[in-house]
Amino acid sequence: MAKIVIDTKKCIELAENIKRYGGVPPDEEDPLSYAFPEHVAENGWWAMVAINQQTTPVVGKALKGRVGGRLLRGWDYLLQRAIFETTQNTDMFTRQWLLGATPDYLRELYFDEEEGNTLSQVEVRASLLVDCGRFLEQHGWVSVREAHLESQGYILRSDGCGLAQILAEAKAYRDPVQKKLFYLLAIMRNQGFWEYQDGIYLSSPVNYHEQRGHLRLGTVRLLDEALERKIRTRENITDQEDIEIRFAVRKAIEFVAQLLEVTPSMMHYYFWNHFRNCCSRDDPHCSGCGSDCKLPERYRLAPTRQCIFSQVCRSADLPVASMFIEPRLDNTIWQ
Repeated sequence: MAKIVIDTKKCIELAENIKRYGGVPPDEEDPLSYAFPEHVAENGWWAMVAINQQTTPVVGKALKGRVGGRLLRGWDYLLQRAIFETTQNTDMFTRQWLLGATPDYLRELYFDEEEGNTLSQVEVRASLLVDCGRFLEQHGWVSVREAHLESQGYILRSDGCGLAQILAEAKAYRDPVQKKLFYLLAIMRNQGFWEYQDGIYLSSPVNYHEQRGHLRLGTVRLLDEALERKIRTRENITDQEDIEIRFAVRKAIEFVAQLLEVTPSMMHYYFWNHFRNCCSRDDPHCSGCGSDCKLPERYRLAPTRQCIFSQVCRSADLPVASMFIEPRLDNTIWQ
């Protein structure tokens, strides 16, 4: 029996609300202070998405530190610290560098003088980088670009040579819900590296912000009381429960995208930006956004400065302590 279902009525109500406030802008990456050197840019993005997990765990320290004097958190720090390092070390993200990645190197790279060492799963992340190096070595490739060439730009192929099938040979990209895969494919397209012959297969990379947001909105509903209790009390869920929850959220995103006649990738960027900035675990902007709200202006389409979903969210009138957070799964490499 299913433990979580999509609430189609709530999805339709949400889509109408989004349409009322201007619809969904094209998906794009936010500008960065630094850029990967051209010779390793594709490898750099591929490797960083591969180790993008547990940057803001439900229990434990959030990843944070400074790059160029700016305090960054989570994925922003994980990515931009590495990009900055490539401007000093031109060997980074080459095949040999990936094969030689070590936990000690990552600890040193992400150590911040004020915040200390906040990078979790250091050994696991290093092993994923080494595995990416082995992937290239086994194919006789120096760049993941060659996987795109091999696929001829197809995400899926009947002969098993589509990007989704080739990239899944690397451990980081074997997630059944394909979070890292879809995020990588969207980035590679948005950065101008790759195009796809069958973009219909590019769906939403469901991350923890979207799980929290859709549980709060009510576009997905829990049917299992024991699972709901585990989420509310911040206990670890099982791997199978994690997969079921993320599949349900992915289907809800795909359904709302269909209603609005946009791509699931566009819908993901829309939800991700809103949930990340206006629907955090402990400070949701149901009644108003403060001056420090970092929601990009292209998404600030409502006439009032507050969460755009407030009028249709099942949780908007609840105290924060009664709102859902994202499920906890400490050892996952998919979140």
